Amino acid sequence: MSAESLRPEEALVELRRQLDDKRASMDWDKTQLARQAGVSRGTIHNVFAGPVPRAETITALAKVLGLDTGVLLNLRRIAAGETLAPAGAGVPGSAENRPRFLFQAGSAVGSAVALQFTESGRFEGFLQALRLIGLEEAETTPLREIRIRLGQTDKAVPAVLAAYSGVLDEVIALVEERTSRVEFRWFLLGKLLQGIAFVAVAEWPSAPDIEGARTELFYLSDAVDMPEGLRAEVKGYCRRELPTVERMEMFEEAERLSRAFYAIL
Repeated sequence: MSAESLRPEEALVELRRQLDDKRASMDWDKTQLARQAGVSRGTIHNVFAGPVPRAETITALAKVLGLDTGVLLNLRRIAAGETLAPAGAGVPGSAENRPRFLFQAGSAVGSAVALQFTESGRFEGFLQALRLIGLEEAETTPLREIRIRLGQTDKAVPAVLAAYSGVLDEVIALVEERTSRVEFRWFLLGKLLQGIAFVAVAEWPSAPDIEGARTELFYLSDAVDMPEGLRAEVKGYCRRELPTVERMEMFEEAERLSRAFYAIL
């Protein structure tokens, strides 16, 4: 049967079958596939159980699995349907502003705004940034629901916090799915910049993985297009001694750097 004769849902099933059969033949689990392709485990989960994957994701998977990229991309095109706009098209806001929206959303994740819920305006701004990136309202609804659940208790309930973590992981995977690798770096930049400050103020030294985050941000700054002076400031932020003399110092520096990024985006 020709691929062109397949209905969209049949093309998606066939696309997933070819990917999964080759993965199994190479004796890789999905975590190994994600690692080899350079994508997140959430992205791989969405390839097999979510909406139609991005062309960039299929290209990366075809390459590491040794499959015909053209065949897989054709199946993906049929699965998507002729009327489906490219990722990021048709959403409010111009393409030029996407790095700003991504940085805003990543910053909210890093500073745990979606978990603290102390400022409803910032939470709504977080959801709006996600929609401007390309997420549908239905895809951000779980975040609003978990916000309500957390707001109904005065203390952190482990089960609710675990649910929150799972929901946020799914949203991050969707953001990665809807953006190019270059664009996604802006999300990671905001997430790491604010996340490091949040851990330094609220959790250090009980969270030693802060050093891994600082190292990641240090090298990520070389991969993101920014003025050299700002790049040097980000690297200086990554080298700050912990703990700081004033515990809020890291947070204040993260806020200052964020303002500098918003000024160039």
